[in-house]
Amino acid sequence: MSVEDHAARVLDLVARIPSGRVLAYGDIAQRLGGMGPRTVGTVMSRYGSDVPWWRVIRSDGRPPQGLESEALEHWRAEGTPMVGGLVEGGRADMARARWEDAPASAPAGPRGALHHIEIWVEDIEAAGREWGWLLERLGYRLGDDWGHGRAWELGSLYVVVESGPDVAGGRHERKRPGVNHLAFHGGSRDDVDAVVAECASGGWTLMFADTHPYAGGPDHYAAYLESGEGFEVELVAG
Repeated sequence: MSVEDHAARVLDLVARIPSGRVLAYGDIAQRLGGMGPRTVGTVMSRYGSDVPWWRVIRSDGRPPQGLESEALEHWRAEGTPMVGGLVEGGRADMARARWEDAPASAPAGPRGALHHIEIWVEDIEAAGREWGWLLERLGYRLGDDWGHGRAWELGSLYVVVESGPDVAGGRHERKRPGVNHLAFHGGSRDDVDAVVAECASGGWTLMFADTHPYAGGPDHYAAYLESGEGFEVELVAG
């Protein structure tokens, strides 16, 4: 479908966002289905002048790019909850400002299923290249890019890599308490082997090379890869 085919649905939903509430581009894409956040952004840039465009924002709470001052004026007038308050705030408080009751034309995922994964990184350019290289080979597609963050989508699940102002310094260490690694279905054994053969070109390193592809046990065919920032991913065959 073209952008024009999606425009009516996007604009209809945006027109119903209540005063003082917001939705991110990705929120709208998820609720309507059949499009990504980039498509929503394109619709808004082309046709959004007649609807409350300032209520459609970036996922980290920042106003639409290039329209920050105008959006902040609207937010203050409407009492939109902002991080730092109405006077000093520069981005919406998504926990309070997001319109949670927005109608959806596509069913939500099954209860308990993963909705999205968000990974905070130090270097968004390096991480964007590495994660983009890997995720696109697993069937994901880039759905949104807001400068210091990117989101790749596969069905109802999306993976976000972000390096925003709230990210504290320090390299990720998978051996410390916290999430150790992400595991993805990698397809067939040949599919997994093909990713391993090219992983260096994407910025990834094969881990446990001496026991690959059975580092997880004799009956578990998988590849363990490490990104340049130390994140571990497991690709499981079968």
